[in-house]
Amino acid sequence: MKLPPIENHSGEWLPTVIEGWGQLVEKTKRMKTKVGSSDAFERTLAALRDMASTGRFDDLRELLGRRLGARALTWLWLHDEVVGKRLFNARILDVLVEYQQPRLSRLTLIQLIQLYFRYFDGLDAYNKHGEDSLRKRLELHLLVQISRIPSRPTTFGTDPLMTLNREGEWLLTLDGPVQLINRVRDEGGELTEAFEKMGLNGFDVGRYGDVCRAHYYLAVLRELSPGEWSDVLDELLKPEVNNAPYEDGRRIGHAALEIMIDRAGSEPGDAWQNFILSLAGDPRIASSSKNFREWWQPLGEERIGKVRGWLSKEDLRLFLQAVQQYGVESGKQDLQRMFPARKLFLEGLYRLGLIRHTRLMLGRLAKESVHRILGEEMKTEFARMDGIMNDKAVIYLDCGDFHLIEGSHSFKVWVYLAQPGTSLQSYERNHFTHSDLISGLPHKYREMYPSLPYEAIVHNGTWQRKVFEFLANNGIGLDLEQLLSRQEYRSYLSRYGIPVVRRKNAQVLKSTERSTWAAAPTFVQAERGAVAPTRPQQTSLNSAPRPPPQPEELHSSTISKSIKPLPESGNDPLKDLLSHLGTFELNVLRYFATNPGDKVRYAANVLTVEAREINQVLYGRLNALCQQTDSFGWSVRADIAAALDHLPAGD
Repeated sequence: MKLPPIENHSGEWLPTVIEGWGQLVEKTKRMKTKVGSSDAFERTLAALRDMASTGRFDDLRELLGRRLGARALTWLWLHDEVVGKRLFNARILDVLVEYQQPRLSRLTLIQLIQLYFRYFDGLDAYNKHGEDSLRKRLELHLLVQISRIPSRPTTFGTDPLMTLNREGEWLLTLDGPVQLINRVRDEGGELTEAFEKMGLNGFDVGRYGDVCRAHYYLAVLRELSPGEWSDVLDELLKPEVNNAPYEDGRRIGHAALEIMIDRAGSEPGDAWQNFILSLAGDPRIASSSKNFREWWQPLGEERIGKVRGWLSKEDLRLFLQAVQQYGVESGKQDLQRMFPARKLFLEGLYRLGLIRHTRLMLGRLAKESVHRILGEEMKTEFARMDGIMNDKAVIYLDCGDFHLIEGSHSFKVWVYLAQPGTSLQSYERNHFTHSDLISGLPHKYREMYPSLPYEAIVHNGTWQRKVFEFLANNGIGLDLEQLLSRQEYRSYLSRYGIPVVRRKNAQVLKSTERSTWAAAPTFVQAERGAVAPTRPQQTSLNSAPRPPPQPEELHSSTISKSIKPLPESGNDPLKDLLSHLGTFELNVLRYFATNPGDKVRYAANVLTVEAREINQVLYGRLNALCQQTDSFGWSVRADIAAALDHLPAGD
């Protein structure tokens, strides 16, 4: 090429020089536009498009035997989604590679690499009827072809083919993105910089780059505090992100759900819970539904159960919202007056950690009422009711040792000592009638447990007392202080006292063992048969309570008579220590050894003394034998508790 002469001295460019350079620039532009689009190239493209439209491929093998034909075909695959899709399958790919011997040209190979990075896991959509993965087949062809490209020096940065020659074995795989992100994060770099460093500038704009970014979001997710919101959650909610491949046939969305569910503990927080429901939907649906099989089934039963446990709180919130709103809209003053007591009672059961499972049922009008309040925020699933239940909300609560069915209005609270059939806990059924709830369930319960009582209680001024006494008469004690307002609690104690908790009969124990979510509370029998239930560590819906004691009846009056100081023994310092304690001090130790973590007021109720008397010995002679927990409860040293087990019983 002959360039115009340049005057080698400072000063203004001569007009002839400027004109010569302008002509050169124009010529270069014309040459650029002709690259890859010569008449021969255009004719080849036209021939390939004709084959795609007519389905006649008689001349395809001859065409692919030429460099120009191979370049034109890969250009169509890369730039023409309509025609390229018709011509892209495993068979034609194999023919292309077979007829381009000894190897593909550099330009054709680079176009194939661009195709791989642009569509990545989406390549298999081009080969729906093929048995093998088209992505995997292209991966193998690329690795072979890249190994055949001779190395050559370059002054324009890193050669992408040389990079892939070294790193392609892991980079060009289905889990290549996650390996790349791990390396980038280990080195403290950025994804864009990593592509530039490898000479793959621009290769991150397609599907491969999207999957890399999705894995980056997962890495960020692992570092968030449970319940914390981040912009990456917005990204993970995009279908093109959460549907990206991860590992073992799972998606990025599955990995995100696993990370959040495993890290959240018993309280995911509103942000994480809303994200999970927005991505995967409510897991309390039929196992045969598409959404359940697609999103929840791969996560396993343990995680599904954990999320269902979280949503018990959501069910309770929606039920109380429906009750409160109905009272306002109906103008019924009696219902509005009753609402605070019902709210405190149900929320108290939740705070005590007694609720294992819930099922919300809404009539059409009740559903509309809740929707008006919550709008798009309502993501939870519920069962439907109709007929005379059309304006009502009902909630079923599995509390382990007992089960409640509570309605919003004109509906009794039903108290069962065992699970009343399986329909309320089966998500295969999502419709209930008034007859199901007041006739069908009691009938099923009587069939399953002929000698086991149940109670249907009208919501009048004494309904809480009737619930407490029914449960107490069947061996179940509740912490009344957590279920009543302070004023109601004081009034209750002055009028009725603590309910006497009878010994639980064998039929009750047998029935509760059948319940999937049942878990018997630990308790210590007190004077006159009263029972103080131990309180679970606050307040996981899925945490298992401490195992129950042996079914023995130990009245505090009996304890006082039967526990005697140990005789002194020079061989056992613990016995020597305990031998100097009085009967009351030993009773306090016995209580907290059996109920570690309980507060002083609970022990005071059981031992029928003032709380200050227990505090005096805990901070006095028992101070070295006991320790206070972070939640201000008390427990006994393990060695002291073991020594207490060897106390001799009285006559």
